[in-house]
Amino acid sequence: MLILLQRLVQLVVFVVIALVGLVMATVFVASTIVAVMILVVVARLRGKSFSAKEYWMARSAKRKPILKSGSFSTKNSADVTDVKARDIS
Repeated sequence: MLILLQRLVQLVVFVVIALVGLVMATVFVASTIVAVMILVVVARLRGKSFSAKEYWMARSAKRKPILKSGSFSTKNSADVTDVKARDIS
């Protein structure tokens, strides 16, 4: 009987946590939809079209690069040397 009560309590706790997670996910999705709708309305009022890709590109262009200098900051493939190593035994 004690095991049954423990499992029942575990089930109730699991269901409550699952429902809380479901509510959190719903709030997140709803707030994201509202934010995108606001961006669309503002773009329409300005006479422009709203594109998520253009918005993301504009936002990322304003950011400063994290790695300004150093070995990982270069994207030029001419600076890379391919080295092959063999085990000689």
